[in-house]
Amino acid sequence: MLDVDHSIHNVELIFHILNCCVIYLQPTNEVFEKWFANPKMDQFSARNVMPRLVLRSLSVIIGTTFAAMFPFFGDIMALFGAFGVIPLDFILPMVLYNLTFKPSRQSIIFWANTLIAVASSALVAMGALASVRQIIVDAKTYNLFANV
Repeated sequence: MLDVDHSIHNVELIFHILNCCVIYLQPTNEVFEKWFANPKMDQFSARNVMPRLVLRSLSVIIGTTFAAMFPFFGDIMALFGAFGVIPLDFILPMVLYNLTFKPSRQSIIFWANTLIAVASSALVAMGALASVRQIIVDAKTYNLFANV
């Protein structure tokens, strides 16, 4: 039973990494399209779709292969999430809202935004420390393509 649960977890992890690759490789995909696409032709022409399909597939395959190579890749993603995702999703919008719309310091919106930004900053610190610790622990028993 344990092997089946572990296999299901691995399949879920691969799908998660594929989804992350599709989203987080967008800047890379944009560069590829500037290099290999023909702007004079329709974006859905075979001339533009085929390089897009091949290059995006190749970048996802390479990213997924790197993820499978490192048994602590999830820990690295957690570290990137702590420094990238949490600030962009929970801290920056609250701070920018308060700076842009300047709600009164007596309003609930101001203090709710401030509380969310401060609590999220604490989560960034805790998440980053926990991720670095887990990377160090996992790196001690590192094996390429390990099934941990």
